[in-house]
Amino acid sequence: MRYGAGRGLFTVLAVGLLLLASATGVAVGANGTARADFSAQARELGLTTSQARELQARADTYVATTGGTQVSVNKILLGDRGEIELALPGGKTGPSANAVRKPLVELCPGYTMCAWKNTWYTGDKISMWACYNYRIPWLENGSWINNQSKGTVANFLDDYGVSQWHDAGAFSQDPDAPWYWVHWIKNC
Repeated sequence: MRYGAGRGLFTVLAVGLLLLASATGVAVGANGTARADFSAQARELGLTTSQARELQARADTYVATTGGTQVSVNKILLGDRGEIELALPGGKTGPSANAVRKPLVELCPGYTMCAWKNTWYTGDKISMWACYNYRIPWLENGSWINNQSKGTVANFLDDYGVSQWHDAGAFSQDPDAPWYWVHWIKNC
């Protein structure tokens, strides 16, 4: 095939993919893979175009680093093991907007280990339900709650998967925990 002919075919395929995406509500990511388009949800939440793009960029990063499937504008399911809930940008009311005012057990329901990107149970949140090694993609100080079965111990692992610290068992929490050395949490 001549070089020019290949480029023409690529262009036709790319245009076809974009038309299919717009007709089906599927967007095409930067790497060319299809993903659901959550722009309508973002508009319903009152997010600006810029805020929606920022939120989608964070979701794309989480999917790339932790796996999972984005199921809404601010939620990623980690199979049947857990989920990541993204805080909404621009101070919009979201799941963790009033976190400090809620009782800790409401922030992290029973039989769950929860980790937040920011201190005092705010920002993006990873909820861990099944016994597993969960990737912690943050470097700044954050927070966590272990509200699993009474006495269940969570291990905080370094980049080599070695447990460097463990909590006292459920129920326990830390509103100001350093994430810089924690690369994984094994919640059981």
